[in-house]
Amino acid sequence: MSYKQNVEENLQHFAESIGLGELALNEHDACGLCFDDTLIVNMEYLEEDEALVFVSSVKPMDAHDDAKTELYQKLLSLNLQHHSMQGAFHALNHDQSEVLLIRSMLASSDYGNFESTLEKFVNTLEWVVSEVENTESDGTAAPKTGSSSTPPPAPNGGPSDMGMMV
Repeated sequence: MSYKQNVEENLQHFAESIGLGELALNEHDACGLCFDDTLIVNMEYLEEDEALVFVSSVKPMDAHDDAKTELYQKLLSLNLQHHSMQGAFHALNHDQSEVLLIRSMLASSDYGNFESTLEKFVNTLEWVVSEVENTESDGTAAPKTGSSSTPPPAPNGGPSDMGMMV
């Protein structure tokens, strides 16, 4: 079985397990899911790297916004919490108009690893978006006290805990 076939089988198994019906790569070897009507996770199979990459937008950026320095400081400080980031990291897209969260995994991974990695990515995305929103609401790059500064919880339960929307 090719790595691409393995990725497609994992996607289909996941879709069936949450009652979605069908989830497959498109002609660009990509697909996407929307969680809780707000968190979009794009997945792309990279043949040369033998990898499946998860990519999500954390925040659109205005190139002329002076407040972006504080946001960049906040995001870079979150990267230091490597245990909380679950293997994901922040980046800017090519035109620097969007902050992204990215996580890669081997395309040869079994379904259990795929499901676990996706769940951790979604939990991390939710946490990072919350941290960015807190930074914007209080106007500082320092973490706020309270539950929103808490790293994402360890995964529990199955895919039904993820609030899947497509």
